[in-house]
Amino acid sequence: MRNPTLCWPARALLVIASVLALTASASAAFVTWELNPKGLEQDAGVSSITYDKFPEYTFSASAWTVNSSGDTPLGLYFKNQGFDETGLGIVGPASHELQGSGGMPFQYIQFDLGVLLGTGKVIGGALQIGSVQSDSNDTFTLYGSKTAGQLGTQIGGTYDSDSDLIFVNIPDWGTYRYISIGALSGDVLPVAFQANCVPEMSALYPILALLVAISLTRLLNRRRGMKSRGY
Repeated sequence: MRNPTLCWPARALLVIASVLALTASASAAFVTWELNPKGLEQDAGVSSITYDKFPEYTFSASAWTVNSSGDTPLGLYFKNQGFDETGLGIVGPASHELQGSGGMPFQYIQFDLGVLLGTGKVIGGALQIGSVQSDSNDTFTLYGSKTAGQLGTQIGGTYDSDSDLIFVNIPDWGTYRYISIGALSGDVLPVAFQANCVPEMSALYPILALLVAISLTRLLNRRRGMKSRGY
């Protein structure tokens, strides 16, 4: 009597479908950019920096001063004071950090994610913020805008010292090209940006082909063994 199992074609299709599902679930990868990659302590000498560590996945960061008549560019500063105070700050304040009071930022650093979004391969992003201290009531939030140099709409909650050096997911990913970080009280320092990237399927084909070949070979060997035993 034959085993009431799946026929050979059905088994093959099941193996291929399973491998495809596993490959797809494992294909996304988190890529992280340190905003002060060389650990410098100095004026950056510019108000905008492009991060091109990975040629296909680039973005820029620029600093702005909030002004009722229109926000104005502000110089960037590489800060390195150890622990959670190493990142990308601004010129002006003695701390070189983004400041805010009464729920309103005085300055902000804005990230242009246009290239990342244009690849169609980035499905999420997050920002890591440091120097968020409880004793000085430091808080911050995130903003989204479709125009450079405009703070835009608040899209994040109010983050406090519990979020110090924690990657905070960017809400409404893909809705806004420009994402900004601003302090609501005290002062904070952007440390790193992280993107959830999905590689092209063509890069996964060799892996997929190998997994399918191994799985089908095992099934064939098993089928031959069953035949030799008279099943």
